[in-house]
Amino acid sequence: MINEIRESLLAIISPNDKEDTDLIGTLRKLDEVVQQKGKEMNPRLRHFLENRSYEKALLWIDGGEPEKGVCHK
Repeated sequence: MINEIRESLLAIISPNDKEDTDLIGTLRKLDEVVQQKGKEMNPRLRHFLENRSYEKALLWIDGGEPEKGVCHK
């Protein structure tokens, strides 16, 4: 599941790197993953995805520490 999320995030953040990317479909796919698997995923990752903080989600997946936003999470 994490690899699938990561690939979707890369497609959204860098759409020019993948010319055949369906951005709307990719966004819907991420929304579906959160809706269906949200209770199983790490709460911080779920928070980033629910709030469409895609760069933070990708950074977190790759082992980084995203800066806290206005919500302080």
